[in-house]
Amino acid sequence: MKRILFTLFILVSCTTTLTAQQEKDSINTEVINVVTSYTPAISDAFKAKDNPLIKENTEKSKNIRYQIHSSPIRSTFRPNIGGYRSAKTAGKKRLYPNYIKAGYGNYGTPLLEAFLYKRKKEHEIDFFLYNKASNGGIDKVLLNDAYLNTQLELGYKNTQRSYNWETNITYHRDAYNWYGLPSDITFDENTLNSISEKQVYNTIGINGVLNLNKGKLKSAAISILNFSDKFESKEMQIGLYPRFELPIDKYKIVTDVGLEVLNGEFKKEYETATKINYGYLTFGTHAYFPIQNDNFFFSIGAKIKYNADLENDSNSKFKFYPDVKVDYVIVDELLNIYAGLNGDLKQNTYQSLVSKNPYISPNNILLPTDNSFTVFGGLKGKLSANIDYNASASFSNEDNKALFKKNKSLTDGTTAVTNGYEAGNSFGIVYDNIKIFDLYGEINTILTNTISAGATMNIKSYSLTKEAEAWNLPSFTASAYGKYTFEKWTGKAELFFVGKRKDYDLDADKLLFLDAYGDLNLNVAYEFSSKWSAFIDANNVLNKNYERFANFEVQGFQILGGFTYRF
Repeated sequence: MKRILFTLFILVSCTTTLTAQQEKDSINTEVINVVTSYTPAISDAFKAKDNPLIKENTEKSKNIRYQIHSSPIRSTFRPNIGGYRSAKTAGKKRLYPNYIKAGYGNYGTPLLEAFLYKRKKEHEIDFFLYNKASNGGIDKVLLNDAYLNTQLELGYKNTQRSYNWETNITYHRDAYNWYGLPSDITFDENTLNSISEKQVYNTIGINGVLNLNKGKLKSAAISILNFSDKFESKEMQIGLYPRFELPIDKYKIVTDVGLEVLNGEFKKEYETATKINYGYLTFGTHAYFPIQNDNFFFSIGAKIKYNADLENDSNSKFKFYPDVKVDYVIVDELLNIYAGLNGDLKQNTYQSLVSKNPYISPNNILLPTDNSFTVFGGLKGKLSANIDYNASASFSNEDNKALFKKNKSLTDGTTAVTNGYEAGNSFGIVYDNIKIFDLYGEINTILTNTISAGATMNIKSYSLTKEAEAWNLPSFTASAYGKYTFEKWTGKAELFFVGKRKDYDLDADKLLFLDAYGDLNLNVAYEFSSKWSAFIDANNVLNKNYERFANFEVQGFQILGGFTYRF
């Protein structure tokens, strides 16, 4: 490269010289004498050879001798040796890992909760029990409105130097009743007696995870879930989820892989005896590259999802989603700005829909929801040392989003129904492509060492393609909480607010408007000792029989008290 540049330089110089010589010089020759001041050089300097004369003073130091004359001094002082003293501190509260909690409340509501934990060297085992039931008793309800929630969980964990693994087995039994009869239909006594409104859900799950401290494979998890109900509906979910980390210099690429298989059946359709079978296989990978600096976080990645309909090959989908996140510190601890773009494909299951609405009928078509994109941005930080906040806005597109819509009644009130959910007292699933604009705000504060509080607010706007309304989706939700701790007393207050919603009555061919509601819950506990304490829970303090779903009113003021024993 240097030779080429040198050759080009010679050629350009020669060309310039020849060109200059060929041109006729039109400037007259003059002689200019330049006179400058003298500028000395180092070579002009000379070395001085004269040395100064210094007289030396030769005086001898004197010999000095020091002596100490000690004389005893009589003293009566006696030091006080004293003893060691430790600083006075508040006594450390002893914590017990195990507890049993029991109580009873109005509406015939017993409560039993327990947690047991044992650790020995590398072995850990825990057991959890929760059981809460109610005999019901909501005013003007013609059917049984009792419910039951039972949970049993057993877990084990083994920790080694280079890895750990854990597993747990769960069993849930939940019983509900389709008591929300439509008000536009008059039911005679024989029809009411023919309605068997009880529904029971059973969930059995086995989960396991292996975590590795070395190597590129960091963890591997497996999940098996069996879900069934009283009407012979069956659903099986199997999932495998490994995670890999590939180091690149001081950074790493994180890759999550997922394989899910869903298979299930419903005994019949809502209006016909046709059996419903469904099955889906979902394979996905999510890789992202996070970069973290002192005041900057950036992550770029992507998701790839393949969803195959095992009952209908034409419904298989292959999807790609970006995954970008940015978080920048503008003012340390006071103001962060963040933004991102992502998406995902979620498979709807019978179990996941029941967890949102236990009053759906056992005969719905299950489709995956495609969140093709979500773009978001916001601010977060601290207003002071004790107040933090978060505010964001997002816009998303969801195809085949599941909406709960009231089923029509298969009786006019004078004829019996075959199944207890066919009297217009259950919900079906409809799907639509929805665009959602979402505003979210959150604030939390620690007022004193004993008082903390916070609040959230969510405003949503929906744009639908096929349906007239976003059925049973509120456009406004809010919540607030406060906690208080003083010596042996603890207290907590929670307030939830849900805005207006809409549903549709197919029998009367009209819109149903569900009013907004607020729900205030209070909890107070007192510790008699480090082991014993008493508690009181007050729910729906405002005593409003609001509708969570159309025609399904909730219980009014509820109070439940009991004791907790720790050991």
